[in-house]
Amino acid sequence: MSDPTARMNPPCHREISLPLLRIASVDYLNALPLVRGLAQAAIRDGAVVSGTPARCADLLRAGEVDVALIPSIEYLRIPDLTVLPEMAIASPRQARSVLLFSRVAAPEIRSVTLDCSSRTSAALLRILLSRISRHRVEYRESEPGLPRMLEKADAALLIGDAALKADPGGLKVYDLATEWHARTGLPFVFAFWAARPGVDQPDMVASFLASKRAGLAQRSAIAEEAAPRLGLSAQALSRYLYENLSYDLGAEEIRSLWLFYRLAREAGLVEKVREIKLLPAPAEAGEETSGGIL
Repeated sequence: MSDPTARMNPPCHREISLPLLRIASVDYLNALPLVRGLAQAAIRDGAVVSGTPARCADLLRAGEVDVALIPSIEYLRIPDLTVLPEMAIASPRQARSVLLFSRVAAPEIRSVTLDCSSRTSAALLRILLSRISRHRVEYRESEPGLPRMLEKADAALLIGDAALKADPGGLKVYDLATEWHARTGLPFVFAFWAARPGVDQPDMVASFLASKRAGLAQRSAIAEEAAPRLGLSAQALSRYLYENLSYDLGAEEIRSLWLFYRLAREAGLVEKVREIKLLPAPAEAGEETSGGIL
């Protein structure tokens, strides 16, 4: 499967220069199109570490990195962050990698084991089940592993590569992005780049956007490389990267974030909602600029 934008936006590693910047990126397949260029570039004197979404947020909170790809809910839990514009991990309608596996129909769920790597997806699930479950749902956390997670729970939430690889057997499967879209008509934003206070190097945003362009142009190659590791076909993974995910942070995504944040506040999952502070997009981004805050 070819990318029609590849010729217009070829990889350009010379654009990516982030001296002395410490970066934390997610090590799931869905993040690779955003970080591909960073991984391939020679980042002078900088450092890139990778881990789960929860780990990236913890590193940014502790000041151990300058920029991190964080779960979107963590923006409200870590003070004074700024968001890099035009970049996110979002799903327009169906994510395929944020899944609730259940022995019973959703309204009958009484207990859920959450993937401990998840924070945004866990918050989204709590919001959704609070509206449809007939029972008070109990939640616990665990390392990913579907059989073990279901030993003492009706349902289990898996995210990322673990969700892609999971065998549902005879379980009911709910895609959280699909459930969100059915109720709101909006895409769902799972993660985005955020910077700690005072971090805004010259050309920083342009470099991250260049990494995104490089990654989007190489999605088929990324899928082929990941296929043996995940035990899935390159064709299926390529469809996932092209069709199930969006890497933009535009007007619809910002609108969705505001709604998600308000519902999270109503559910007591965050203390308050605050303005989404976007760093300026580079002027040369031209048509890629997605607009301001709604």
